[in-house]
Amino acid sequence: MLLCLDIGNTNIVMGITIDNKIIEKYRFATNTYITEDEYAVKFLECIKGSKYDIKDIEGVIISSVVPALDIIMKRAFEKYFKITPIYIIPGIKNGMNIKIENPKQLGSDLLVGAVAAYNKYKTNLVVVDLGTATKFIVVTENAEILGGAIAPGILSSLKSLFSSAAKLSEVNLDIPKKVIGKDTTTCIQSGSLYGAASMIEGMINRIEKEIGSVKVVLTGGYAENIKNILNIDYVYEPDLLIEGLIILYNKNK
Repeated sequence: MLLCLDIGNTNIVMGITIDNKIIEKYRFATNTYITEDEYAVKFLECIKGSKYDIKDIEGVIISSVVPALDIIMKRAFEKYFKITPIYIIPGIKNGMNIKIENPKQLGSDLLVGAVAAYNKYKTNLVVVDLGTATKFIVVTENAEILGGAIAPGILSSLKSLFSSAAKLSEVNLDIPKKVIGKDTTTCIQSGSLYGAASMIEGMINRIEKEIGSVKVVLTGGYAENIKNILNIDYVYEPDLLIEGLIILYNKNK
């Protein structure tokens, strides 16, 4: 059994995998203020609830964009699981040719998503990862990571709007029936969701003008909010990063 952790700025996703298949998946709020003991309790409860035994765990692999949690997770797994986790760091075996100017700057989540998408589709593609930020990573059919783009995420943009405009109140991320809102709530929902969808459509159009036709692979915690209103062809891969972690663990164990 392998534990795969994708630690993002908003959420931590933990996948329990057996024989390269995802058996269970759990999501926690990212919190840099709780201890390794508290995180270990969360993980142990999930494993117990899944009816598996801690003794079945052969390894742990972690992709993290929250440096403050790296040592906390290492301590948690070494103390309670007796396992030193593998981290996605520069230089890890990945099978990709990273063509950006400074490969060490490539975020671990972007690398993991690129590895998973390329291994599944082996064509020119763009991974669109909708999380705290909306990230685009461009991969060629020759396993080259060309670069990408990073934009504010849907929720990040909303929080910024609410903090800057005193008269606007928070709304749920529900898709309004029409683009033209009829009240403040539907106007904000339309701008946030249809606006994000239009931005993605426009970015894909611009990327294709630079490198030609691409397959779009959609993932991330907020992909569910807009996938039904996108006017482009795409494949939705909600487990993409966990799948990438499995691949990278097998290359580096």
